[in-house]
Amino acid sequence: MTLAIRARLKRSDFELDVDIDLPPGGVTSLFGRSGCGKTTLLRIIAGLEKVRDAEVRFGDQVWQQGKHFVPLHQRRIGIVFQEHSLLPH
Repeated sequence: MTLAIRARLKRSDFELDVDIDLPPGGVTSLFGRSGCGKTTLLRIIAGLEKVRDAEVRFGDQVWQQGKHFVPLHQRRIGIVFQEHSLLPH
């Protein structure tokens, strides 16, 4: 099941333009400088960001396209944010 993401988002001095199909197996890594859109992209995939010009598909399931939007709790995925205060020890 391929994860397909097509998204365009523009905010003041920031623009995200993504068109990618991710393979079902293996490891995929996001890297880049601070502010380049890594977290925004993950939020779009997870269903935490509703973006008008976005399409997210997982296999034959459409998670986001036009007015169609499947919320996070129905996507059957998990997301863990990198936040030092989550584990203070």
